[in-house]
Amino acid sequence: MTNQEEINYMIHLLKCAVSDETPQIPTANLDWDFIFQLSLRHRITSTFYFGIKKLPESTVRKIPHMDAYISSYKMNLVSDANRAYELERLQPVLIQHNIDYMFLKGSVIKNYYPDTSMRYMNDMDILFRGADFKVIDHIFEDLGYEILHKDAKDTAYKNPINKVVIEMQPHLIDMGYTRWYDYLEKIWEKCTHKGNAYEMSQEDFYIYHIIHMAKHFLNGGIGLIHMIDVYIMLKNFQIDLDYVNNQLKEIGLIRFQQTIRLLIRHWFSSEDLHWISDENMLSSEEIKLLTKYILRGGAFGSRKQQEINHIVSRGDEKRSIRKKLFPNMTIMVNYYGQSLRRYPFLLPFYWIRLNISRLLHLNKESKTIINNMNSISEKDLSETKRIMDICGL
Repeated sequence: MTNQEEINYMIHLLKCAVSDETPQIPTANLDWDFIFQLSLRHRITSTFYFGIKKLPESTVRKIPHMDAYISSYKMNLVSDANRAYELERLQPVLIQHNIDYMFLKGSVIKNYYPDTSMRYMNDMDILFRGADFKVIDHIFEDLGYEILHKDAKDTAYKNPINKVVIEMQPHLIDMGYTRWYDYLEKIWEKCTHKGNAYEMSQEDFYIYHIIHMAKHFLNGGIGLIHMIDVYIMLKNFQIDLDYVNNQLKEIGLIRFQQTIRLLIRHWFSSEDLHWISDENMLSSEEIKLLTKYILRGGAFGSRKQQEINHIVSRGDEKRSIRKKLFPNMTIMVNYYGQSLRRYPFLLPFYWIRLNISRLLHLNKESKTIINNMNSISEKDLSETKRIMDICGL
């Protein structure tokens, strides 16, 4: 892998950012431009800043893009304060309407970082029950929000003044991932709550995070934020490992979780994670493939990798325009919702609907998808199949 020294130092500095460890002085020939561009793609510039500022002042002065790192930190600091303020406004209104709610993802995990402003968040995800989207739409309209986007599984609302985005969702995962969807639909009964405010146990929050990671891993890739979050949880949570392992085994993710934990142990080589078993340690070839897969996709993976993964998941040996035009039931349910699963005979009509929409909106994005498909190589397919096999996916 090219720029291996930069990748190793970047991971080292990230670990120092979220721990008490003091970073090593970088070598003089380190390519800081590569590091900066990678941190931008993975949206960790504000996190990275906390590692850089632990270096001696004489070293910091020589690092390019310091103004950008500082600016990112300050912007995230303001965004963090705005998000906290918006949640304070929203919660009483949800309670007033007797709507049960639960904070998800970054809104929870940021509180375990040394500083809450370290954790980049594109939006805040909230699970809810006890109302339909008509009621939720009215609530956010009264609070001054606009609808940013709406689809079968959630609606995102944006405050046009402070730019805070809140995504409201009645389900924890896309309905097409049937096994994980069915498992997570029971989450409410496992939670503790005070009135309408529900909270997962640390074990269930960790399991949900692993499921969410696996979904993204299959659907185009995960980023460094996902990996740092797991490190933060492994370091700070007091979890019942037997319970976690039994639940993940039940839903087919025990091997994926083990692979992610072993990779994190290798990356961060931390005594905090000394309890992770040496059993089934990753080989150097497996570490190389997994690291490449995670780093090249940016914060949320890539569209090209998504196409590759779809081909591999179907068991195909080559690209198929026909299967791109007529996706399988799992993908179509994620597009159009559970009603399609209840009435599968409607699938051909939904294929027609999808492709008419594509024709009506034939734009740069559509051309990018076609170019991605044309650029997929046999090496891309074989490497991805190997990665999925390593992870048990």
